[in-house]
Amino acid sequence: MLNSHKNSYRREDMVTEDLLPRIAILMAHTGGGHLSAARSLAEALEGRARVTIISLVDDYVDFPWNTMSLTYGPWVNYAPWLYHLVYRAFASRKRVEFTYRAAYPLVRREVAAAFAPDWPDIVISVHPLQTEIPLRALRELGNPAPFVTVVTDPVTPPVAWFCPAVDLTVVATEPARRTAIECGVPAERIRILGLPVRKAFASVWGRPKPEARSQLGLAAERPLVLLTGGGAGIGKLMPLARAIARHLARASYPAQMAIIAGRNQILQKQLLAERWPIPVKVLGFVEDMPNWLAAADLLITKAGPGTLAEATCAGLPVIITGHIPGQEDGNVTWLEEHGAGIYAREPERVGALVGDLLRPDNPTLAQMAVQSYALAQCDASAQIAEAVLELYRQPRQPVTPAVTQHPTKRGLTFKEWMRIRYDNRKRYLG
Repeated sequence: MLNSHKNSYRREDMVTEDLLPRIAILMAHTGGGHLSAARSLAEALEGRARVTIISLVDDYVDFPWNTMSLTYGPWVNYAPWLYHLVYRAFASRKRVEFTYRAAYPLVRREVAAAFAPDWPDIVISVHPLQTEIPLRALRELGNPAPFVTVVTDPVTPPVAWFCPAVDLTVVATEPARRTAIECGVPAERIRILGLPVRKAFASVWGRPKPEARSQLGLAAERPLVLLTGGGAGIGKLMPLARAIARHLARASYPAQMAIIAGRNQILQKQLLAERWPIPVKVLGFVEDMPNWLAAADLLITKAGPGTLAEATCAGLPVIITGHIPGQEDGNVTWLEEHGAGIYAREPERVGALVGDLLRPDNPTLAQMAVQSYALAQCDASAQIAEAVLELYRQPRQPVTPAVTQHPTKRGLTFKEWMRIRYDNRKRYLG
């Protein structure tokens, strides 16, 4: 069963629910990758756990913490140098720990209140800023539930991801594993399982592209270029789209393009108002991304880890047009070294590459597709789900709750804290 503190997706019989472990997945709307990872894990746990997706950053904490998702897109889009500066500043484990210790007293009651409605048996974090603080809040409440971090930056993850106290850290690559060890995470608590993707992406490879294009209302025989800036619509999509359209309009073969603007409504309106020299489909945030990857011949995108992981499951060649400095540097190298992608920032160069790769007599695109699929870890979500449930089945030692101060402040009242501690004692101590 999948719930959300804001949305309820399905109801089941309460007796059946009580027999399933209760899992809280922590995420935030900073880009589309964290939500996608949370949903992928919830899907993999369907029928085996009662899952609740929680965004502590967006729905519980106060200003200024709750502005992170709102400002993330403009920040990385218009001031990537500043984002890189912050990334470099927090590349030290000591600085990260100091920041968490300073922030904890300001947000602990709101964080604790997020867990009160559904006391979790397991907690999974798919966001780097939702590890140490919620883990500390849970332990102060007396909850010994296993805490799992699923790192969604595959190659060069920020130090903030890694908390030595968590029970399991899941990474996608060996470089990420080495970073975790450098941050003090015990090697025996780290597993390389990949990035979580939805089941639908596992069935994309091998689907006839003309058929997939027809199902989306596109011209079946025209090659399709798919341009996306992720869930937040990040990147210079307009100049890229114009350059690609110009080059394809001059090509000797017919082609078409689809542009996914994500949640960037301003960009979507601008794209819809443009007069294109080739057939172009403009979309906002899409839920059926597997179908668009199945229909596409070439993906143009930034180096977002979730999108790249989904592209490899589809065996889709990629032109990477940008990346978030620091945490996405390794994603570019990863794809280029394996022959599955090309890095090009300038719109004119991207347009020329697209025109060349789509030529019917150029074998490079097919070769890149094979290399892309070789990188795929389509069963990562299932493996992570199994590892989480295996951890849940292991016996746990009870945790002594901490006594809260200032019970009348915003968040949990003293009575609510006492109720949770009493329920927890019954649940874990018998």
